[in-house]
Amino acid sequence: MSNSSGHLTKLVKLIIFTSFFVELIWFTGCTTQTKTANVPHEEKTVSVKKESGITAESLKCITCHEERGITHGWIADWEGSKHARKGVGCEACHISSALEPAVNEASEQGYLYASGSNCDDKRVSRQVIAGSCGKCHSRQYNEFMKSRHSIGWQRMVDCGQYIEISKETRSANCEQCHNIQFKCDSCHTRHTFDTLEAKTPEACMTCHMGSDQPHYEIYISSKHGAVYTASQSSILKESESIRSLRSPICVTCHMPQGTHDISFGIAYGPVGGELSYIDRNGISVDESRLAERRDAMLSECNTCHSPRFAKEKLNTADTIHENVETIVKEAEEIINGLERDNLITPPINKKANIKSLGHTIILGNQRFYSNKSRIERMFFKLTYSAKITWKGAYHANPNYTHLYGWAELQNDLSDIKEEARKLREEAELRRKMGIKLR
Repeated sequence: MSNSSGHLTKLVKLIIFTSFFVELIWFTGCTTQTKTANVPHEEKTVSVKKESGITAESLKCITCHEERGITHGWIADWEGSKHARKGVGCEACHISSALEPAVNEASEQGYLYASGSNCDDKRVSRQVIAGSCGKCHSRQYNEFMKSRHSIGWQRMVDCGQYIEISKETRSANCEQCHNIQFKCDSCHTRHTFDTLEAKTPEACMTCHMGSDQPHYEIYISSKHGAVYTASQSSILKESESIRSLRSPICVTCHMPQGTHDISFGIAYGPVGGELSYIDRNGISVDESRLAERRDAMLSECNTCHSPRFAKEKLNTADTIHENVETIVKEAEEIINGLERDNLITPPINKKANIKSLGHTIILGNQRFYSNKSRIERMFFKLTYSAKITWKGAYHANPNYTHLYGWAELQNDLSDIKEEARKLREEAELRRKMGIKLR
């Protein structure tokens, strides 16, 4: 019995020793394997660095900027961008020799070289034009060139409001938005050029806000905007897809499937707000093409709404737009009648942009801000109320359509009528008293 116990004790010790030995070998093997596995990981890190896009030319730019202590944020943005990961460095966009083939017009050249550059390398240009982006992003560039954005600068320089502003203040006013004709970073902010940022309504807000273009305010306070605000937290960031949102945003309707032709589906415009549709070249579009554009917009509305509901809402907005334009035309006729009878003060000159006591009566898109008679200033305010009314209708915002729009529009028209009546009564009184009008 004791002999059996001794054998059993030896057997237990053997099993314990064997188990310990096996575990020791396994542990040593794991350690060796871990060390071995680290080698490819280190090689992978080196590989990623090689693909980071820091070319010798880019490294030269980064080193210089860091030494001089300028644009740290831009460098960090670029290093985290897809451009850097794909090997698109500073020189691809900023070296003039690479940009020259993309410059097609004198206006582009003027914009490209206007601000100059402090870089020791005289090939470097501070500005980057859309045509340069188009060398790689050809589809987006071609779509962009069909849109209203692509004539933003051209429309601005022809405008009376721009002409009368001093050169020193133009860049801080009109040019900050209208330079979108030349560049893509109005929406794709430099230097990340993140498509996610460009999709948000806040990206559009920079230019599309205020009394003359209140698109953002109208949208964000509409039911669509209210749902977006309530539900957008983290959803857009996590999914990077507007399809995940419960409510449409600007690009949902105006840039479906990522098109850069932001004039998509707009039945009025894309140049001006008149009822007659004209393309970006000022050529009238026939009714059949107008119907196609409306159907295109309805196709987007119908992804959320029934065809009947969507069509009814857009038709209602059409009617409101027509009614608004009728009021605008009535106000124009009142003022034109006063001008024909020489009742506008200060007096009217027949030539535009004359710096004298007089001025030119311009009631359309080319109107001036300053040196205006009281009734023309009233008309200026009326046009803002007009835009707010019909834009509010198309963006499904009842408050902007009615209170900030239609109600103000009616008040503005009444003020113009009252001012016209006073001017005519005063003129008649002077006539009766034998006072020469002019």
